Amino acid sequence: MANLSQVAMCECARELRAACRRPIDPVALDTLLGSLQLNFERVLDHPDGAMRWSEHGQRMRDNGRHVGALADFFANHTNALVVGIEELFNAFEMVRAVCKVGLDDDRPSPVVDDSPAAKFLRDLAKMPRA
Repeated sequence: MANLSQVAMCECARELRAACRRPIDPVALDTLLGSLQLNFERVLDHPDGAMRWSEHGQRMRDNGRHVGALADFFANHTNALVVGIEELFNAFEMVRAVCKVGLDDDRPSPVVDDSPAAKFLRDLAKMPRA
């Protein structure tokens, strides 16, 4: 039987793929998922993992969908035929900046420095279109 973290990662990856209209480079996706694996394991392969998944699973799946849509957006604006590592990680950074999964309800949300994302989007808007 698969660990809860593995099940969760598969569900989030499925959402990411569903939201992305372009093909995704499998090595790039494996790299992104590999970078998240330890965090998924730490949170979900914990004695309270099932409770955590029931409380935050939908938001985590939604975040996967947001990453997929943003990665497709970035690929579209660079005329990339395939979503690669750069598009996936740029999308992930934007979603991660506002992700509240795993925060305690009584803790204040962290202050998000959105200047890198804002600069990225401004630079993207200046790119000539084909």
